[in-house]
Amino acid sequence: MYIPKDFELKDQELILAFLEQHPFGSLAVNGPDGIPAIVHIPFTVEFVSPGKYLEFHVAKENTIVSAISETGHGKMIVLGSHGYISSSVYTHVNVPTYNYESVHVSGKIEQLTQSELKNHLTKLVDSFEANRENKVHMSQWPTDMIDAYMQEIVGYRIEIQQLEAAFKLSQNRNEVDFNRILADLNTGTVNDQQLAEAMKQTKCPVK
Repeated sequence: MYIPKDFELKDQELILAFLEQHPFGSLAVNGPDGIPAIVHIPFTVEFVSPGKYLEFHVAKENTIVSAISETGHGKMIVLGSHGYISSSVYTHVNVPTYNYESVHVSGKIEQLTQSELKNHLTKLVDSFEANRENKVHMSQWPTDMIDAYMQEIVGYRIEIQQLEAAFKLSQNRNEVDFNRILADLNTGTVNDQQLAEAMKQTKCPVK
């Protein structure tokens, strides 16, 4: 991934925190025909000494299963807040741009055992149910139903061997223009407002 210096994030702990806050990504694995096989999936971030991993599962019928078997490596692409930035708010003449948060995780992919897959599914459900008033848990469901579902999926973990993070959040703007961008975004959609909040959390501006 091409990352201009102003927008590169190198702090691994911040990147891992971002992944935990955005647990949905697109996994790309090179297929035998030279065209990447891609699947869009939720995941959990796991710290298994001495490594760090993303764990996920896919349907057995998905063509990415054979691609993983062939190559054993892949890349997970995770997006955060993003949105259009109008140059109409700048204090000088310039072109519009687009802000975004993006993390690429590249590494070796290993298949989970059935017990590891069940543990992954439990953690995945628990992570999404954590803030709900009436939580559900896998222990509430019939064992035969869970076993049947598990026969239809394959669990994997991708080792975090390479992390690339591009957070293009107007760090290259002066303070006046940066604040004008924030004000403009906060009058927009919910997505625009989320982008404004992400921008406020960065060390902006740098100029």
